[in-house]
This record gives sequence, C-alpha cells and structure tokens, in this order.
Amino acid sequence: MFCKNISVIIVNYNGRHLLKECLESILNQSYPSIEIILIDNASQDGSIELVAALFPDVKVVTLQTNTGFSGGNLEGLKYATGDYIMLINNDVIVDKDCISNLTASMEKHQDVGIGAAKILVYGKDSIDSAGDGFSTLLKGFKRGEGFQSNNYDKEEFVFGACAGAAMYKREMIEQIGFFDDDFFLIYEDVDLSFRAQLFGWKALYIPSAIAYHKVRSTIGNLSDTAIFCSLRNCELVRIKNLPFGIFAKHLPSFILGTVADFLYFCLRHGKIKLYFKAKIEVIKLIPRMLQKRRQIMSKKKVTNSYLTSLTTPLFDRRFFLMKVKKFLFR
Repeated sequence: MFCKNISVIIVNYNGRHLLKECLESILNQSYPSIEIILIDNASQDGSIELVAALFPDVKVVTLQTNTGFSGGNLEGLKYATGDYIMLINNDVIVDKDCISNLTASMEKHQDVGIGAAKILVYGKDSIDSAGDGFSTLLKGFKRGEGFQSNNYDKEEFVFGACAGAAMYKREMIEQIGFFDDDFFLIYEDVDLSFRAQLFGWKALYIPSAIAYHKVRSTIGNLSDTAIFCSLRNCELVRIKNLPFGIFAKHLPSFILGTVADFLYFCLRHGKIKLYFKAKIEVIKLIPRMLQKRRQIMSKKKVTNSYLTSLTTPLFDRRFFLMKVKKFLFR
C-alpha cells in the first residue's frame, strides 16, 4: 500500500489563520511517502512567513497574482512528483488515515482515476460532500450535503469528487489534462470529473477517507466572486462536456433549474447585475469553450447511456430535499 508517492497540493490566499491546523493534519498522516506543496496566491497576511517558521519541510511557491483555485493547482502540478496528486483546501483538516485509505482503495481499481473523500462540516454532525454528483438539472452538486454524518457510508462509484479533499491518479491527469484555468474557482472539479468520465476513467467515493471542512472560510458565504464564478462556470461545464443527446433528454429539468437559479440569485439575494454579468461572460467565452469541446469529444470513449446512468434524477428523494433546503434557508 505504501509503494506509491503522494504529492499534496494546497492553494492558499490570505489563509494564515487556517494553515497551521491544515498542515499539521497532513504531516500527521499514517501514509509515509508524502510531499507537500503550498501554492500561495499573492497573500498579504503573513501566510508565507508562518509556513517558513513552523513548517520548513513544506515546499512553498509564491505567485505574484491571485490565480484562483484552478491556476494555483495547475502551478502546483508543475512541482509535484507523486504517482497520485492529492488536493486539500487550506480550510480542510484531514483524518490521519485519509490519504492511506484513499490510496489503498484506488490501487484496487485500474480504471479509477479519482478518489473522493468523505468531507464533513468542521464542528458539526453533517456532511459537506460525499463525492460529487451530476443531476438532470445538468449541474454538478455535492452528494449528501446537509445530511447527518452517519449517512453515505458505502464505498461506491460516483460522478466525481469535490476537490477540497480529493486524490487524482497521475496517469489520468497525463492523459486528460488537469484543471481549466479559465474557471478560476468553482466547478473546476466538476469539469475535470466530467472529462474523466468521458475518457473512460471512473471516480470512487471512499467514506473511510475522512476530512473536515471549515465551510466558507476561504471564499465567504455567497460572495460576489463565488456567485459570479458559479453562474458562469456551470455553463462552461455544459458547453465543454455535455453530449447533445443528454442535453435534449433532460431539457425540461434544465429549464426548471435555470428558472430556479434566476429566482434564487436575482430575487432572493438581489444579485441581478451579477447574474447577467456572468451570463454575458459565458457568451464571450463560447468560441474558446467550443474549441475545447471539439478536442474533448474527439476522445470520448463512453456511451451516452453510461453517462446517463451516473446522472441523479431531479426527484431523487435525497437530492430534491437537499435542493429545497438550500433554496429556502441559504
């Protein structure tokens, strides 16, 4: 189990108050062969000084501008030497056996390129993510979000992984690429998971690999940046990766979801200008996304029926309850 080298990449932006617990949890892993690479997105809060003083063995790469989560991890990949690439948010604390359990389960499956940890909300008895799903609303979502922590305890194949605590096989990355730097942050992991599925790789949810997320400690609760990137990037995922047959099949659900998004962001939270700013940006990016789509679809290995089998129906009980709760109370 310990024959593979693991590279852990952490992207940091003004997260000095989060780094000590995060890095200590990685250094205390039961897995012995780990290198840690911290990419700092031009922090101004003393993050670099803290890491230099307390964690001299961590490789620190300082960027001159904030390149976002996508750009930071792309930079980190340049320095990673491991057989597996583990991404951990700076606001995440990992259980001591998290990396060992991810590696052990992924090693059993040659076609598994993505390992999803069970991410719990720090300080609460609830799930943040039990892997990622993709719904008939034609959007990615965090499985199990808001449910009590004793749910979702079965190891199973899923659509993808939340990159806050996820492991990726280097062999897969070399074949399909890594994050798209046009995304900056949010949905970059859904985009990568979709590409992996299209190219014939699988994602495995491994509930014995546990991480704790200090939710919204980094990007805030419904910040303008998070909303803009969410509204823009969900469209970019579809333009790049979604086969037309699946889009046509689920068009009614997609329309319903689009209306719900408009009501939620524009009427409930008053983000009308931001909503249309994001959609205008999508239009500007269409030519670039279509070019990427042509490259992706030329390498597609799976059938639409297989992709549909991974899709969560709108009226799946757990999914529908989760969406209603988020719409009403968040």
